[in-house]
Amino acid sequence: MNNWQYIADQTFINKLMLIDWQAIFLRLISSNEGKKLTLSQAIVAIEQYGLLLYLISKYPHKKMVPNEEIDVILHAHIANTEQFEQDCINLFDTKLTHVPEVGVRAEERQEWLLAFAQTHLLFKRNFGQDAMSSSIPACCELLLSFG
Repeated sequence: MNNWQYIADQTFINKLMLIDWQAIFLRLISSNEGKKLTLSQAIVAIEQYGLLLYLISKYPHKKMVPNEEIDVILHAHIANTEQFEQDCINLFDTKLTHVPEVGVRAEERQEWLLAFAQTHLLFKRNFGQDAMSSSIPACCELLLSFG
């Protein structure tokens, strides 16, 4: 995972490496969502997903909104619920909550778009200009579960 070199926290990289990325990739390519991505797009999205997980650990109280490509990887990871929960406990010492259908209703749209802009800005600040592709936001948000 070439882009993970930008994560300064080696301990977190070691935790990322414990995730069964091969299983996620295999679920991805066998899913309808995954078939929308080319092989190179899938690899980039997996790298970006790892970067997003790092940002969630670095900014634990921020809502994160991934782009659509990263969201496809997230769904492939979530598909094995038990493993996803265990990976999140390993990475964050708590559960990661995926809230679907965010940004669909008019009353939440501004907050969702702002959260996506902030997620994009955190990618740029931490990893460089093009670390998160400029595709559209996924209709969800991610946040850590506390208490």
